[in-house]
Amino acid sequence: MASTGLINKSYVSALDPLLDTREINKLVTDIYNEDELTDILNYADRKMPSIQPFYSTYVDESLFKLAAADSVSNSGTVTVTTTLTAATSGTTRPNDLIMCTDGNTGWVYSVATSSGVDTLVIKSVSGGVLTITSADQLSVYSMAVGENSASPVNIRYGLTRYFNKLQIFRETSKITDVQSAATVEVNFQGQNKWFYKDQWEKTVKLKGNINAAFWGGNMSNTSFADTNPFLVDQVTGASSTANNGGGSGAVQTTRGVNQYINLYGNSLVNGTLGTYQKTNLDNAQDVLISVRAPKDYLIVGSSKALRTTDTYFKSLGSSGVNSVRLVIDGKELDMTVNKVTYGGFTMNFMLMPILDHPTLFSQTTMAKSLYFLPYNNKVKVEGGGSDAAMRVRYFPKQSVYGNDMINEIHSGAYSPVNPNGGAANVGVDWVTTQGFEALGVQHFLRQQVV
Repeated sequence: MASTGLINKSYVSALDPLLDTREINKLVTDIYNEDELTDILNYADRKMPSIQPFYSTYVDESLFKLAAADSVSNSGTVTVTTTLTAATSGTTRPNDLIMCTDGNTGWVYSVATSSGVDTLVIKSVSGGVLTITSADQLSVYSMAVGENSASPVNIRYGLTRYFNKLQIFRETSKITDVQSAATVEVNFQGQNKWFYKDQWEKTVKLKGNINAAFWGGNMSNTSFADTNPFLVDQVTGASSTANNGGGSGAVQTTRGVNQYINLYGNSLVNGTLGTYQKTNLDNAQDVLISVRAPKDYLIVGSSKALRTTDTYFKSLGSSGVNSVRLVIDGKELDMTVNKVTYGGFTMNFMLMPILDHPTLFSQTTMAKSLYFLPYNNKVKVEGGGSDAAMRVRYFPKQSVYGNDMINEIHSGAYSPVNPNGGAANVGVDWVTTQGFEALGVQHFLRQQVV
């Protein structure tokens, strides 16, 4: 109400605090840095459309085998009899040449099989004695036949099938007519409306969900085609308190890098966690050599994991460690790595930001491990050429809006893009169906270092 007196600060503020222009930093501080969930496949730009919600890849079988001796008789003579383990039986033939662990060569004179277990009679090719002991790994490295020979026993090589599933990711941003029109006193990407803030955060959240699944996800037993699925999203409002956002459909999830390695790759644990040593590096390389892996690797991990290798390499003085840009397929990317050459390997160490996230993986061994991945993101294929070692499989966009991988669904009577319906609000949904695929995972390695 009106009164006499000087108009001062206390008078105006007493009328209504909102009348005052408040001293507010217009820029919102992003303390969580969620947009640092960098797409793990951006460095290689690998993606492939899919026409089914599951997809398969096939891996060939090694043409050369080891034969593990289970029991041995007459060792130290020119003719030795050895029974192989069941796991390594079935591929050694008469006329095969075997390299013993001491370097001497034996020729397989005969093979007798009983209950799936092979017993070999092996003769020395040089006349020197053959020394074979139980648990020796014998290399079947070649073969030799005589004049006018008959066809050798045929070996059937197979293929191993690996498969994974697509996963549906979804986020939504909805706001009422009143709040979508109202402005706020802070800026989000140059806009002072809350809707822009919510849209930005939801797109970052969607990207984070996808990246987290591609790294740490596990494939579900449930498939979209199941008649009685175990994972089913519930219908919204199924009970008085339910708000599950579901449509009663089956839910399937994709397998990420970590689970691919658990199932098909190689896993190591350092002897002394927290201290990286030469033996740890040697062990990793020995394992990769044993699976005939390539020699160029991108080794990624969290800051915590990489500190252990930094401490080791930087303490070596002139160790050949240098910082370089990451180069993939001849394209230089703005990602600095530490490059080390050792033992015939070229190793490029790089921080993977998603593994530093304080919530996603901080309580798991993923944040404590180094991941050895093929540097150029390529694997050889039968008949020549190469294919992507890691890539995204996806359903192409089906809506009018969005990009080739992500559908945008606009709703609400006040939608500036596609006004529809009678509800006085604005809504945007993002829906994408994606899965992670890895090939040649036998060449991948995870090494826990912390």
